[in-house]
Amino acid sequence: MTRRLVLDTDGGVDDCVALWWALGRADVEVVALIATWGNTARDDAADNLRRILHATGHSDVPVVRGAEGPSGPAPLEDRAAHVHGDDGLGGHAGGWPTGPVAASDEAVATVLGRLVADHPAALDLVTTGPLTSLAGALAADPALASGFRSVTVMGGSVLAGGNALPAAEANVAHDPQAAATVVSTHWSTAQPPLLVGLDVTMGALLEEDVELAAAQASTTAAGRFLAGPLEGYLAFYDSVRQTPPGHLPCHDLLAVMAAAGEPVITATETWPLAVDTGGGAAWGMTVADRRPVPESTLGTFVPWRVALGVDPAPFRQAVRDLF
Repeated sequence: MTRRLVLDTDGGVDDCVALWWALGRADVEVVALIATWGNTARDDAADNLRRILHATGHSDVPVVRGAEGPSGPAPLEDRAAHVHGDDGLGGHAGGWPTGPVAASDEAVATVLGRLVADHPAALDLVTTGPLTSLAGALAADPALASGFRSVTVMGGSVLAGGNALPAAEANVAHDPQAAATVVSTHWSTAQPPLLVGLDVTMGALLEEDVELAAAQASTTAAGRFLAGPLEGYLAFYDSVRQTPPGHLPCHDLLAVMAAAGEPVITATETWPLAVDTGGGAAWGMTVADRRPVPESTLGTFVPWRVALGVDPAPFRQAVRDLF
């Protein structure tokens, strides 16, 4: 079965690895890309996506410019330049052309509405950045919630704590209100939407001496394009000591692989989920109600599948196969 993906992405290092992987799969069709602020500025994200499309011969895939900043107050309002570099690719973006096809300024809600009308219940929506663009589209056209076959969000964590903040994962912390909107939406999919967060992305790590070495030694376009950005990404993770030395995650690739049906997620639990928008110490936290019988609830909790187990072997092999 061909998976037809719509990716809402902020154009950083792991986003670009994920897109390159998806474009190379015979059983995956990337239908459209939404460029969102987050890892880098919105327009830089759009350019990075166009660079990969051009490098892989897929410049016909439309890129739509989404949100330029958060929808409201957020604990992380700045872009993640300290992680991904000012250009989203660790300073390496300028060496690769964007190709002849410009990004579109059409409204995201309009584009998504047209896509779901053309492919009713046949599109798999994946977000790998802040949820600002998607939340805005849902506000403009609530019917979008009934148009997708599946929804996968790379963001949050339930058991693993935060990364950008003690309790909050970066994509959610960049715009907790937008994340709360998306999480509280009642999606009309066959299964509840899937949250691929730090609970699993930090359990599928690439190694400097294996996958990064393969990129550095590769003669493929993917290796030449991605080796430098991955080196910078590893340097960041070594600096913050969130992983063992010489190891790095690739969060967004894991989410895209899961959405494409690859056997990387080994365990999920379906729990009512909400996002803390209160502005305190847990601002941006994804909160799961794991009680067997809740006595009472506060706010809007909606069932989501939360990824809790991961098989790193096919994930790592997929990266090596790029190079």
